[in-house]
Amino acid sequence: MHRYFVLMAFIILIIAAFLQVLQLRQEGVHFLGKPTIGKYIFFTAKVALVISFGLFIMKAISPQTGYVTVPEFLDWIAVGLLWFGVFIILQAIHTLGHSLKIGLPDSETELKTTGVYHYSRNPMYTGAFIIGIASCLYCPDLINITFTLFGIYTHHRIIVQEEQFLSSRFGKDWEQYKNKVKRYL
Repeated sequence: MHRYFVLMAFIILIIAAFLQVLQLRQEGVHFLGKPTIGKYIFFTAKVALVISFGLFIMKAISPQTGYVTVPEFLDWIAVGLLWFGVFIILQAIHTLGHSLKIGLPDSETELKTTGVYHYSRNPMYTGAFIIGIASCLYCPDLINITFTLFGIYTHHRIIVQEEQFLSSRFGKDWEQYKNKVKRYL
């Protein structure tokens, strides 16, 4: 039964992301920004988390995938974390609107501090990390754990660089926000 909840969560996430990107493209907004660290490492980190998400989906479609048997209660914990992560990402996508970028924006943007950004400075990353952790619980294979840890570690490095950019762009407003809201949760 949990398999259907996994697939439904990813379908919702993929459709929401696709619709947001489609809307941005129709309005002429470019969603690819400048990487904050080396381009290859930056995009490799994105791919690493996507692979972890893919392994999550693969295990839901084909439960015999992997070499570690997971107790049913752990599957349900993973599903709960997955839905929590998806919810956070969907809220972040909604709040960002036209400011949604992969990397640093070239154009002027405003500092987002409302919605889910009132609770986390990096809800998109936080949601992705939660989904990655859920994937490791659902499919605790060494390759999945390796990709997830690499993705989380490298994205943390990306975040640190993004925060330097935000500090230089928004100055005092950023510092006040940073002092009130945690980096993740």
